Amino acid sequence: MENHRSRILLVDDDELTLHMLTASLEQNYEILHATNGERALAVIKPEAVDLVLLDVEMPGIDGYEVCRRLKEMADVPVIFHSARTSIEERLQGYRVGGDDYLAKPFDPAELNAKILRVLQQHAARRELTGQLDEAMSAVLSTADMMGEAGVVLEFQREANQCTSHGALANALLAALARWAWDGCVRVRGRHHVVSLNARGECTALEATLLDHLQTQPRGIHALGPHTGFVYGNVLVFVRNLAMNRPEGSMERAESERMGRAIDNIALLVEGALYVVTALDAGTTARDLDEIRKLVTMTRDALADIQARSQVQRMEVQQLTQRLHQQMETSFLSLGLTTSQEDQVSSIVREHGDDVLKTLDQGRELQNFLQRIVQKLGQYV
Repeated sequence: MENHRSRILLVDDDELTLHMLTASLEQNYEILHATNGERALAVIKPEAVDLVLLDVEMPGIDGYEVCRRLKEMADVPVIFHSARTSIEERLQGYRVGGDDYLAKPFDPAELNAKILRVLQQHAARRELTGQLDEAMSAVLSTADMMGEAGVVLEFQREANQCTSHGALANALLAALARWAWDGCVRVRGRHHVVSLNARGECTALEATLLDHLQTQPRGIHALGPHTGFVYGNVLVFVRNLAMNRPEGSMERAESERMGRAIDNIALLVEGALYVVTALDAGTTARDLDEIRKLVTMTRDALADIQARSQVQRMEVQQLTQRLHQQMETSFLSLGLTTSQEDQVSSIVREHGDDVLKTLDQGRELQNFLQRIVQKLGQYV
């Protein structure tokens, strides 16, 4: 990338560190200084700087809070500079929007390499912003028309058409987006590794998080308020998807949505593993036995959904019948006229019918998904 004297803001309360950083960077970049978080935030304006190198431990506002506020003000990349480099610290930096993490004491060559990489990635992301917004709108529109099970089926269809590990990673990210989740993915092939987020190549900080996941045993892992999926050659990190959800910490509906999401994403990752195996074997046509497993797994899941739907319908009917019986018993003591009794019974009956109609609409979606499964079965 041709260098047009990008402007870098150095934020550190130690004057010697600022001097050393300036000496390492001033030949290639225009340098600005701030000795605390308040001064840094006063400097930042849209297009004022191209990158911020930010100390974590400072008096007053710490680096994480500065980054959080900064990201609300301007779209500018941030590299944290700190002696605290544990995975917990890196997760904190990722959560507030950081792009990379540089350990103290710094190596000048590593410093320049990280800055150049982050500036290049940021420039590429800005060029793709318009296309990304259009693609995301299309994805979310599709999500509105399909249920959660439909997303799994759509991913399986797309995965079976993938001819590269990169295409498979993008299919996983597209499925996450249909559920309105964001994160990053790593697909490890026999000869190369692909690490992507929804905007393109993973940031260095995301790559660090995926490296950490890669050392974990197979399964689903809680990473603070996030969740990681480790399934051999496929890794998925999902932001703000809480695996640990203590009772009362959030609304029940949101907690249930997250629980379903974890189950569904695990299903996606397992399906992706079969495709990785086929790609590594050098096959363009997918291994029929593995595809049959995917279709069977989906058919079984759909049968379970249909069974639960039938149970719900029977429960609604039983509840409605009991309500009618209780009302008829209550009428004897309420002293209602015959017309009043008929009116109350009619209202209850109408609401019961409305609930059953809603359940029947869900069955129509299930029938639609069943037809898709049958169509997939024709090809295997």
